[in-house]
Formats: sequence, structure tokens, C-alpha cells
Amino acid sequence: MPSFDAIAGLLLGTALAGYLAADVWLRFGKNRAGHWAFGLGWCANALTVLVNWLACGHPPFGSMVHVLAAVSLCFLPAYLFLRLSQGLSWLGASFAFTSFVPLLGPLFMERDMFWRRMPALQSPWFVPHVMAYLIAYALATVGFLLALRALRAQRAAPDQALKLIAGVDAVARLAFPFMTFGLLSGALWAETAWGRYWSWDSKETWALIMWLLYALYFHCRRSPALRRFALPVQIAGYAALIVTFLFVNLIPRLGSVLHAYTK
Repeated sequence: MPSFDAIAGLLLGTALAGYLAADVWLRFGKNRAGHWAFGLGWCANALTVLVNWLACGHPPFGSMVHVLAAVSLCFLPAYLFLRLSQGLSWLGASFAFTSFVPLLGPLFMERDMFWRRMPALQSPWFVPHVMAYLIAYALATVGFLLALRALRAQRAAPDQALKLIAGVDAVARLAFPFMTFGLLSGALWAETAWGRYWSWDSKETWALIMWLLYALYFHCRRSPALRRFALPVQIAGYAALIVTFLFVNLIPRLGSVLHAYTK
């Protein structure tokens, strides 16, 4: 009988193939095929998360492999929401590509299928806190790629740049409430787990820096005098996100003492 690891690996490969095919087809205007491939990749991705969940016995949000699989699951629902609510169907290829990228990580990492929650993680805040950040991170990744494209297009294709900036705004507006909830729920969780709301732990500090930069982005967008700085601030906010999500966990010198269990 195949092991959990073998099943997860097969599903992971299927999800990667689906997302990559979706990206290619959507970029070439093959929308029907692209959306079917996107859905296939998402279903395989969802089954990967389910297998991880069955293997460890609880929501699989602790190890980096589990988290990367879960964050890829957030892109398609977010895309469908923006498409249906704001008509942003042209974002499909960007969301398909960003679904593909996080799943590359588990290919090169040891899959800890039987990860167990430490006592500090056995809290009602665990799932909502982590899910809020995963959704925010997924959306911020799309916003980052759109911001880079907008910066490149500002001189050569101003109309295209305006369209891309509108996409950045839409994605950021959807991401920011999740980012805010993640920050606040983390503080409430910390008070119950450690007896204080804030400890200036490295992960907490970088999460706050990230939140402040995204708040500054909205301020820049609203201020005519500062509007030209909005996209660079958006990119700086995503750089802080990468430090919060990856570097603090993977680089010992930046390591988080209180959040060491997320490695």
C-alpha cells in the first residue's frame, strides 16, 4: 500500500503540472483550458493538504512543507473572488503562476508527514491565525509581481501600468484585512500562551514592519505628493513578508526563539 509520503508526492506533482499548464494556457488566451487546468491543479493541491492532515492528525500548518502546500491552496479562491466581485479575470495567469511557485519548495525539502503540534500551538487561535496569514501572503505575492510589472510598464506603456496598478490596489485591499487579523490574533494568542501580548520576538517584529509598510502603501496611494513612492513601498512590504515568512524560520542568525516550532 502506498505511503502517505508517496501519495503526497504524486499529488504534489499533479498540482504543479496543473498550475503550470494553467499559467501557460491563460497567458496565450486559452481561457477554458487554462481554468480547467487551474481547477485540476487546485484539487490535487487540496488533496495534498488533506493527506498531510490525515498523516499528522490535525491542521498541517507547522512544518514549512505543510505551510507551502497550504499557501498554494489560497490563490484560486482569491482569484475567483476578485474575478466575480471586480471583474478582474485578466489576473488569472498571475494567480496560476503564483500557485505554482510555493509548491516547488516541497520538492527539495524533507516532508515531515507526521509533524505534531507543540503545546503552545494547541489553541483555538491556531487555525484562524495561520489561515489569515496564508491568505494574506498569497495575495501579497500576486501584488508584488503586479507591482514589478507596473514599474517596468510606467514609461513604455502607461495605460498598461495603470491597469496593473489597479490590480495591485485590488489585491492589496483584499490582503490587508487578513494581514491585520493575523497580527491582532497573534497578539491575543501570545497573551494566552506566554502571558504577554507582545515580546518583540524577531518574527513578531518583522510581522509588524510588514504590516506598517502595507499601511504606508495605502497612504502613498491616497496622497498625490507620495503616489510615486507607492509601488516601491509595496515591494518593500513584500521583502519584509519574505523575511517574516522564510528568513526568520530558515536563517539561524535571524531565528525566532518563541516561534522556533514553525521551522
